[in-house]
Amino acid sequence: MKKEAIKKYTEELGVGGMILHYICRFLTKAEMQIIGKLTQRFKKVKKNRLVFKNREKMDYTDNPRAFSDYLVQNGYNEKYEIIWLVSDKRKFRNIKIRNVRFVTAENRYGWSSPAAYYYAATASYFFYSHNSGGLNRFRCQGQQVVNLWHGCGYKDAEQGRKKSQTSPDFDYALVPGPVFVKTKSLLWNCDPDRLLMMGYPRYDWMLAPSLQKTEILKRLFGWKGDKAVLWMPTFRKSELGGCAENEIELPYQLPAVRNRKELEEIDLFLRMKKMLLIIKKHPLQTGWSQDTQEFTNIRYVSEAMLKKEKLQLYELIGISDALISDYSSVAVDYLLLDRPLGYVLADYEIYREKRGFVFEDPLEYMPGEKIYNACDLKQFLLHISDGTDDYRAERRKMLSQMHNQTENYCKRLATYFKL
Repeated sequence: MKKEAIKKYTEELGVGGMILHYICRFLTKAEMQIIGKLTQRFKKVKKNRLVFKNREKMDYTDNPRAFSDYLVQNGYNEKYEIIWLVSDKRKFRNIKIRNVRFVTAENRYGWSSPAAYYYAATASYFFYSHNSGGLNRFRCQGQQVVNLWHGCGYKDAEQGRKKSQTSPDFDYALVPGPVFVKTKSLLWNCDPDRLLMMGYPRYDWMLAPSLQKTEILKRLFGWKGDKAVLWMPTFRKSELGGCAENEIELPYQLPAVRNRKELEEIDLFLRMKKMLLIIKKHPLQTGWSQDTQEFTNIRYVSEAMLKKEKLQLYELIGISDALISDYSSVAVDYLLLDRPLGYVLADYEIYREKRGFVFEDPLEYMPGEKIYNACDLKQFLLHISDGTDDYRAERRKMLSQMHNQTENYCKRLATYFKL
């Protein structure tokens, strides 16, 4: 046990929780060795069993949720048993869907139930978005593991560390389009043939939201206006150990904004233009204040707000009039909507130094306005207000490099794997 880790878990869980965490870790490792090995040796793959797993403590969301929902909506659960590995199955006790079951895996203390290892090892397909958590380390012969991933952007996914020298734990992984086959095959140390240019299941949410724009904005913010711009910065400060971004210092919590006064001036500008600016904090970002009570035309949106209204983040992205981002994969995703993009590059040089990019010249792959300060930000918002769009041709040129388009991304995935 490292002193830093003990301190971290004590702060998060208390002394009793810290002790329980290490007990659960021991039990989980024992379960993996005993149940995993026995299942692999004496059981066979269940052809009608599918397992889904999202990132720990971020259950039932993102690409696995989008694909799982598609399968249920189209009656696949009549043929398949769908198992969801979640942090706490009790949170989903009110969800009653035929042949859909929730099983506890990677709870807040790091424990996974024995059933998690059994189902994960015997599923014919294991779909996940961040990592498999070793839950199917001893998988039965014939299982196919599909990494649905969580986006391909500009930043070096290894945070400055050496690329993987070991084989990945998946049989296939998804990428949006041709340019990312090379970047991800190098990152994951895998054959390019294992990378499927199919885009992500959540694109269907973005391209066809369940509600109209006016209804979504009304539910979330009580907004009745016309223009709504979404700002989704990537994280700089986080609790993740070894993150190069933690060394990046910004004068204010939002890149390109130096202080609260500048944000107040942006709010006044938005009010004059009758526009709404929605800010979505990255889930890994720490040290943010989301108090916007004094603002009239700036709102923060949280996962809790979306969950309360039974909306998905990519539905909100889909109804926005423009996107402000930086080095995040969401900027790549947004190209499918063919709407204006603004790239905040206030810390471009330090970001290149600390984390790095997957492209030698990332600016060549950014078909939108470059924003370095609050003045540039207001200029971008002005262009959205008056309909100026000087980067339409560049976006369409970049689209074929970054995406392999289709009408229904979930359907294409299900057809490919002959479900």
